[in-house]
Amino acid sequence: MVPVQLRVGGAFLGVALVLVLYAVMALLRGDAALPVTPQVLSVIAAVAIVGAFATYNTKQEGSRTQVGALLAAVVLIGLGFIAPDTELMATTPFWLIGWALAAGLCAVVLRRSAAGRV
Repeated sequence: MVPVQLRVGGAFLGVALVLVLYAVMALLRGDAALPVTPQVLSVIAAVAIVGAFATYNTKQEGSRTQVGALLAAVVLIGLGFIAPDTELMATTPFWLIGWALAAGLCAVVLRRSAAGRV
């Protein structure tokens, strides 16, 4: 069984990566602010779910829980596309990178705390 620290650490790592990706996209487009919409939030939540249940060990068999998590992530992304395009808030790429660094730090701390237990 996978320790919960690895699952939560994977979720934080996924969130960190998607926040950096959104920041890079905003910087390349020359946007001063990124509008946070329900679609952005659903993508972040879906990546967190996939990050929590991702497996990189080829010897570990897939489970119904992993398939259910992947299905939930796909449904979240689909709901994000049909959700209204309402701007909930706007943030600068600077803050996205800061939040990504905080999420990455949380991922490292959590995954290191479980390193001796696997």
